[in-house]
Parts: sequence; C-alpha cells; structure tokens
Amino acid sequence: MSSARKYDIVIFGATGFTGKLAAAYVAKQYGDKVRWAIAGRSLEKLEAIKEQCGGIPDTLVADSNNEAELAKMCNQTKVVVTFAGPFSRYGPKLVAQCVEAGCDYCDITGEMKYVREMTAKHDDAARAKGSRIVCLCGHDSLPWDITTFMLAKKLKEQGSTELASVNFWDDILSKPSGGTLETAVGIMSGADGKVEAPEVTALGYDPLLKMADGSKSQSKVDVQNVTTPELACPSKGHSAVRTFFVMSGVNANAVKRSNALNGYGPKMVYREGQAHASLGAALKATATLGAFGLAMAIPPTRNFLKNNVLPQPGEGPSEEFMAKGYLNLTGVATGNDGQVVKATMRFPVDPGYKDTARMAIESGLALALDSDDLESKAGGVFTPGCCQKEVVLKRLLQTGTTFEIEQIEK
Repeated sequence: MSSARKYDIVIFGATGFTGKLAAAYVAKQYGDKVRWAIAGRSLEKLEAIKEQCGGIPDTLVADSNNEAELAKMCNQTKVVVTFAGPFSRYGPKLVAQCVEAGCDYCDITGEMKYVREMTAKHDDAARAKGSRIVCLCGHDSLPWDITTFMLAKKLKEQGSTELASVNFWDDILSKPSGGTLETAVGIMSGADGKVEAPEVTALGYDPLLKMADGSKSQSKVDVQNVTTPELACPSKGHSAVRTFFVMSGVNANAVKRSNALNGYGPKMVYREGQAHASLGAALKATATLGAFGLAMAIPPTRNFLKNNVLPQPGEGPSEEFMAKGYLNLTGVATGNDGQVVKATMRFPVDPGYKDTARMAIESGLALALDSDDLESKAGGVFTPGCCQKEVVLKRLLQTGTTFEIEQIEK
C-alpha cells in the first residue's frame, strides 16, 4: 500500500450512534497525532461531528451505494473503519472498493451471513491486492476471538500441540442500540435475504473454512454453547452459573474462522455462556430473554415493540449507562495433553458501543500504524484473531483493557 495516502484511517458511518463514539474516541485519545477523517452521507451532520471533535478530522461525503464516492474515499486512506450497519445492506460495495483500492477494512458486524459472503466473494482478490478485510472487530467478536488465540498460544508454550476445548463465562452489563435491534429484526424477519450469494454456493463449503490456496480447512469446531442454566464448574476455573448468551453463536463462528487459518486444533470444542451470580439470577435472565425472543418472533408484537418501545436507529444507551457498563470475560482452555490455561479479559465501560468503538479503532490503527509488527502482511478476509492478533491486544491494553493469563494445575 502506498505510504503517500492522505489518511491513516477513515471512520465511515461516523454520523451513526457508534460512529459518533468512535470519532469522539479518536479525538480524545489521539487528537491530531494520527491522520484521520470522518465519512458519511450528510456533510451537515459530518461538520457537526467535526466541530465536536475540535475541528480536527477532515470530512468526506460518501454514500454506501455510490461506488465513485467510495472509491475516492478508499484511495485516500490506509484503512477504512466502518460503523455503518446493517452491514449486509451498507457493506458490500464498500468492501469491494476497499479491495479494489488495496486499502484495509475493519467493521463491527455480527452478521455471519455477511461475513461468509464477503469471504467467498473477496478473499482471493483481497489476497492479490494485499487488502486486509477484517470483520468482527467490535464486541462481536474481538474479545472471544483474541482470548482464544492467546489461550491456544499459551497451551503451545506449555507443550500442548493442540487446543482441545475452550469454555467462556461472560460477565457483562450492556444493552442494545436501535441499530443493533434493526439488524436483529432484519435477520429474524428474513429482510436480509435467505438466498445464498452465488459465490458462496459455488465455493461448495462454509467460507469460514476457506484457506489461502482456496482449499477447505479440515479443522472442526464443535459448538456446544450453553442453552439452559448450568451450574458452576470450579474444576474449569470458574465459580459462576452460566446460561445462554445471545451472541455466543457469532463468537463461535469467529473462532471457527480463526481456527481454520491459525490451526489451533483439528477438532476443538467451543462452549460459551453468560455468567450470573446465582441460579436464580440465571433463571430470571433466561425467562426474560425467552419472553423477549417470543415477542420479537411474532410480527404484530415485534412491530409494536419496534415502533413504540425499543430505541430507533441512531439511538442507544445513555452516557451514564455506558459508563457503568463492563465486560469481564473468563476463558478456560484445555490442551490435547490435559493441560489447562485460564485467561481473563476486562473492558471497563459498556462493551457493546463505547468500547466497541475503541476496539474497532484500535483494530484499524494496528493495520495502519503497526503493520510491520503483524505476524503476516498478507491480504484476505479475516477475523482479528487471525490478522491483528497480539498487536491489537497490545493497543487495547494501552487504552483501558486488562488481560491476564495463567496455567492451572492439572
């Protein structure tokens, strides 16, 4: 990539709820120490955000459906970090233009159908162009993806040749924004489309298993996520009750992609659940989530909640709530020889939005500023766990995250 590009990063979708948080984060954390711009459809809204950011970033008008505007933007920057979702609606042309321009891309999607389509459509071209397309760089699903990578690395250092299983307990305080709910409703109602892209069909296997040479990885991830309340298991390094976590399937798929490219183990078990202080709390959370899911599955109640109760696109948790939010993630991994390692990753504020903005920005800056430190410089369609790896973890540790890892006696 040309070092003469005007910007290190461009924040696309900067006028949305999380995009605004990302712009505010860069302004506060880096100011004019990085070369950056904000982009979106409305110049008026972009200028307002620029003013809130002390007049530092440039503004670029680019519509997700305007290929010429997207191409102009992509050719000016090393990395585009996009917050414009639903990504199945606003992402495809942007990814195509990033690949064509040979620039890098990070997003915060949790839409696995979209990730699969982008992999099938663009992995080969991205490799040829040296463009790194990295999905799942926010709360979906960087913490679990990076922690699994670090657990597998630690096991190898301890002598295990393969990762046999990984268990997660998610202690989290967050709530969804209107944009997140719009994406979820689209998936539930089928508005995002049920037909597979022809590139996915032509590939003939799950794109998450696609290797650099086009072959299918033979590695398998046996997903056994918690569906009903599960009692504590001290022998696995954790004392909390677990129950279903709504994003566990997405996180498991992120790890599936990373395992295919990193080779953690030929057949590993992935199991994840949300941690609760007691069985009663777990049962209450399960009942609440079940009732909400049922209401959202029925069109009349879904439409009523969407139009009258739930936040609208562009709306999200208050600053006060986000300041109280957190994610404390515990992962326990077992090697093929029975060795056990435990890791804890902590995010000090709301992980779904405020810290998702930080995760995505640091993921982008890892590509823009720390590319020489990356294990591989190759292009392709990736997850953070098989692209930025420890480089983005280091950036997160420097900006508020904590991470500890240790061996547990057999």
